[in-house]
Amino acid sequence: MWKCIAGTIIVGSVAYTLIKYFAGGVCHCTTRLDGLVIVITGASSGIGKALALELAQRGATLVLACRDVEKGLNAKTYILSQLKNKNIKIFVKHLDLCNISSIVKFSDTLNNEFSEIYGLVNNAGVFYHPQGLTKDGYEITLQTNYLGHFILTHHLLNLLKKSVHARIINLSSEAHRNVNIYDLKAVTKCQNEFRSHFVAYGVSKLALVLFTKELSKKLSNTNVIVNSANPGNVETKIFRNFPPLSNPWLYALQWPIRCLVVKSPKQGAQTVLHCLLTSNRSTGQYYSDCKLVLPSPIAANDKIAKEYYELTLEILSDWFTTESEC
Repeated sequence: MWKCIAGTIIVGSVAYTLIKYFAGGVCHCTTRLDGLVIVITGASSGIGKALALELAQRGATLVLACRDVEKGLNAKTYILSQLKNKNIKIFVKHLDLCNISSIVKFSDTLNNEFSEIYGLVNNAGVFYHPQGLTKDGYEITLQTNYLGHFILTHHLLNLLKKSVHARIINLSSEAHRNVNIYDLKAVTKCQNEFRSHFVAYGVSKLALVLFTKELSKKLSNTNVIVNSANPGNVETKIFRNFPPLSNPWLYALQWPIRCLVVKSPKQGAQTVLHCLLTSNRSTGQYYSDCKLVLPSPIAANDKIAKEYYELTLEILSDWFTTESEC
């Protein structure tokens, strides 16, 4: 009997330790955001939805940018149901990052409806998405995760600059460490060539870290802080196209382990929340588990960041210019 009790205690202790370890950092900032406007892309589920709830509890006015407006409205209803203050303002707007016209329309709407924006969280993303081109002619993963956010960010810069303090947070991933400079240039320059889904995703996340670094330099004389955040491995719908997890039987087999080592959306939102609330004015940095960490050597290279920014402008030249924005 005592062996059973001791075994139970040991197993329970190990499980608890694993859960606490993989849950990652927790944001302990108590800063209020009353009335400050924060835009979150991909806010209808997962990390975006969890982050929206955290921000609403701190009084923020939210703009939920969603490809599926109905799901966005459902997220709004849920968030309001969890709040004591039912007067928090939450706006649901349509945004399709795979459609540049939609990005421009969304940005124009915000520029007409708001006088300033405190925060922009570039959260929306896809992983292991079937390869293909958007109607704009860009690879789906690259446009959803990076190019769309690049355009959106520049179109909202004027509103961000009008805030006393403003923050842009780009959600990246440790996957940015798994690709090299050849992958980065090949994927960006050759939109219709076949490549591994893992490479496509890693490149899009490396691109966001490089974008963060270069944009922070361009905005160094403004009130806008730009940082990238790694949320960690989080249980969200981003895995809906990934065979080992999209298959219900395979997922069921992994479920006991995933409960221990994979973050919940709330846990995944903590580093992003920290970036929005911390008093640390560092910019152009990479955060993970609510603390500053070094990105990959490629992502930390100023020269590569500048060159990649210019390459992005080059491939977007038919659709977009940033000369009057930065």
